[in-house]
Amino acid sequence: MRTRTIPAAIGAALLLALTACGTGTHSTAETASSPPVTSRPSPSKQYDVHDCRALLERNYEAGNVYDATGDPECADLTRDEYSEVVGTVIKGRKDEIIEDSMNETAWDIAWDATDKDQQAVVCDRLDIDGAVVVGQEMMDDAAEPSGDEIEMVQYFLDNKC
Repeated sequence: MRTRTIPAAIGAALLLALTACGTGTHSTAETASSPPVTSRPSPSKQYDVHDCRALLERNYEAGNVYDATGDPECADLTRDEYSEVVGTVIKGRKDEIIEDSMNETAWDIAWDATDKDQQAVVCDRLDIDGAVVVGQEMMDDAAEPSGDEIEMVQYFLDNKC
């Protein structure tokens, strides 16, 4: 977790200012003549929440979901800002996430209902021919091909074999 020096400096300056006001040792002339405490302006940010969201969207599309707080597009965001951006991306994909979860649950049930020897045959076939070929063959054999067959066999290859 990164520390923020500017907010800490502001907090320390405020604490010192409040402490000085409470002690009663400074006269109003001294207080009025001292320069006001100001923080350094933060350097202009190269990226903002929109850039971070675009990165997260691209990563999600590519199936490369990870904590991007260390990436330049998201590095300057506060924890709350980053959480909000992640929430926005997830909310925008909620129907897809739910559908994928339901599919994967059904695929897990089907896989678990298949005997071990047949699972080994499927894995061998996926290793040799790949998910696209096996999925297309399943689509040709299906009464009503949906295109989900390729996604399913890719899931088996990635998660079961």
